[in-house]
Amino acid sequence: MTDDHTDRALTWAALLAKWTEFAQSALALPNDEEGGRLKEAVPSIIGLQAVTHACAEIRDLPEAERALGEDKADMLIKKHAGELNTIWRGEQMPEAIVELVEDARLAFRAATEGGVEWVVEGESLIAPHPGELLGALVEAGFSGDLFLPTPGVPLFQNAPAAFMRGVDIETEAGGMALAHIPLFLGDEVSGHEVPVARQVYRQFDFSKGGPVRDLVQPMDAALTPGQPLLIPAILAGEVQPIALPIPGTEHQKPLPVEFEA
Repeated sequence: MTDDHTDRALTWAALLAKWTEFAQSALALPNDEEGGRLKEAVPSIIGLQAVTHACAEIRDLPEAERALGEDKADMLIKKHAGELNTIWRGEQMPEAIVELVEDARLAFRAATEGGVEWVVEGESLIAPHPGELLGALVEAGFSGDLFLPTPGVPLFQNAPAAFMRGVDIETEAGGMALAHIPLFLGDEVSGHEVPVARQVYRQFDFSKGGPVRDLVQPMDAALTPGQPLLIPAILAGEVQPIALPIPGTEHQKPLPVEFEA
């Protein structure tokens, strides 16, 4: 059985062979305008594919090298995307190449902003104050970010209930977080890796008497009206102040959970 290093070497070798074949096949393209553009775009296309693949390994870099790896990937994506935009200036870029650029950007976001998200599977979830959990995680060496529900405030089915990033799940702290966060949230949650953090905004219409829906959006989306229900519990390994539950908030009636990209 091969180890991870050998597996990666084989994967890169296979990709190199694929890219070589692609570059050679491009030579047969016609010399008309579109064929000429595609020929000119070959280095940038291969470059974007390489960066997309490499982004999956950024988290495996030693911590001291990770920031440099992220900066280089970001620079290369912008460079290759800019070259492609120049090649198709004034013309519609082929959809496949647009998707290639978007794939690279998404891979970069997943490598730098992604993490583990837990989602409410039951009808609702009400989390207690997380003080004990946070103390245990930090004591175990948790050095990333953790977002948890506002204590005492209900979240409803399909809403994100927690998000964790910046922690190697192979470490003691990462393994402890994976085990204890769902226990803290309760049985009816599911966890999975996501490319970006999401926030839940409770939105109000006071002409209708109060909250009307919970809107789920990327956490870095433009300013969104409403009350954010996931709060920073740990940031860069530092426990954040969290207020005690407000009596009565647990009686919120179920609300529709809606999603926007």
